[in-house]
Formats: sequence, C-alpha cells, structure tokens
Amino acid sequence: MSDSAGIAVSDWPKERRVVLEAILKDAFEGWYLYHARWKLADAENVLVASEGEVPVGLSILELLDHKAGYVFYIAVRSKARRRGIGSLLLGNSIDFFRSRGCVRVFASVEKDNEPSKKLFESKGFLKVGYAQLSKEYGRIGALTMYSRMVVVPGEMLLAKQL
Repeated sequence: MSDSAGIAVSDWPKERRVVLEAILKDAFEGWYLYHARWKLADAENVLVASEGEVPVGLSILELLDHKAGYVFYIAVRSKARRRGIGSLLLGNSIDFFRSRGCVRVFASVEKDNEPSKKLFESKGFLKVGYAQLSKEYGRIGALTMYSRMVVVPGEMLLAKQL
C-alpha cells in the first residue's frame, strides 16, 4: 500500500499479529487495551505501518453491513508519533474500504480525545448520531451497527462518505 518517508503499510495476517500487542500496550490502557487486544486477534484486517522491519503503528478494520467499514483502532508507538503515521494509516484504511466497495467508513473517538478527533476530521469524518443512522439503516439496522462498532458512553461516532 502507501509508502511515505520510509514508512510502508501492509495488511498483516492473524498469525503474525501477536508482535503488534506492544504497540497497543504503548497506546492504550484499561478497557481500551483489553478490547484492542481482542480485536487485534479477531479482526478481519489489520494494516501495519512499518519502518524497515519494525512495526510502528496499526489500524484495526472491519467490514460492516450496507457496504460500510469501521476503523476500530488506530495506534502508533509513542516514539513514532507526530510524524504523520496515524494520518497515513487512516488514509490507507479509507483506501482499503473503498477498494472493497464501501460507500461509508465509520469510527468512534472519545469526546475528549482532541488528537484523534482532529485526525479523523482532517480526512473528512463528521459526527453522526444514532438518529441519523436510524433514518438511513432503520432502527434495527442502526442498533446492529452500533453493537458491532462497540460505541460506548463517552465516545462519539464519526462517518465519512466515500
């Protein structure tokens, strides 16, 4: 996939992912760390940003119903932050979903996580609520999507039309 300033992004198979837990431990704690580790092992696709042979970031992705994708997590090692790796991973995630026929990509961020909000907004993501999803996908469809995306209290749902 994309390559920028010595950073290459590729999709990693499940059997290689255990070494990526160090990135998650560096980026998350508590419930988010627990859930991110579970999704890392279980997710359909994980894009990994590597500098040479060293993984420095990842995005955990999943296809949803209605030709929509969901970015579960983007994590970058603290030593590699502020170099555009999160933006590179998000751009590659959007391209990944577009190549699979998705017409919309979702993500959720904590309401007080300004760096994450700014990252997603920089790629055209806008806040979307349950009521709007209900109009587009029906109440049961919206509820199903919310439960698969695991949007929890304190988070806001974002979406980008492709």
